[in-house]
Amino acid sequence: MPGAGYPPPVSGAGYAPSGPYPPAAAPASKKKVWLTIGIVAAVLLLLCCGGGIAVLAGAKKVEKAAESLPTPALTNAPVAPATGATDPTPDADQTTGETSSMEPGATLVIDDEDGTIQLTVDNFRTSAKACKTYLPGPDEGMYVIADVTAEVTKGTGSFNPFFFRWVGADGTEASGMGGALSGCGKLLPSGNDLPAGSKRAGQLVFDVKDKKGIVEYQHKFKTAGSWKP
Repeated sequence: MPGAGYPPPVSGAGYAPSGPYPPAAAPASKKKVWLTIGIVAAVLLLLCCGGGIAVLAGAKKVEKAAESLPTPALTNAPVAPATGATDPTPDADQTTGETSSMEPGATLVIDDEDGTIQLTVDNFRTSAKACKTYLPGPDEGMYVIADVTAEVTKGTGSFNPFFFRWVGADGTEASGMGGALSGCGKLLPSGNDLPAGSKRAGQLVFDVKDKKGIVEYQHKFKTAGSWKP
């Protein structure tokens, strides 16, 4: 029956009104949000800048302190010698004293791995013709003749008259072969592996244009010494 059943609802009590739920609370206004962000940013900026200023000030203090320290003097530290180093081995072939353009009568001393020899060249003289009438005269102008002695003083030694050569002032050269048939004295004999105490004497004869030059001795294809007339 109409109007029968349930009693009418009492206003303000019991059930919620029908229909959709009430709307949620409205979000904060944009103005408030930006205000909050601004405050946070300001705090961070103050903290950052304050820390940066403190760090910069500290760095400046350290730099000034470092500059005030005395600069140490530079020194050359001694270098430790290399381990196992040895003195250089002297050349096996040696000559004694000044050996270039020696005066007549000077002695050349040659030391090598075999022994020691001494060579003396002196008594230079010249001849414009052969020393024997039946022999031809010089082709270049004159014979230069020198007396030579050779002695082995230690070990063994070798020498040869053709190890001597004439070197003119103009650079021309002549061996003792050119005057071998001049008849001017006895050619210095050669000797190989002669024992200590061995001694030889004789002459060197060069066919040259004048006596402006020197007599050189070649030891193992190197000039060991020289004499000038």
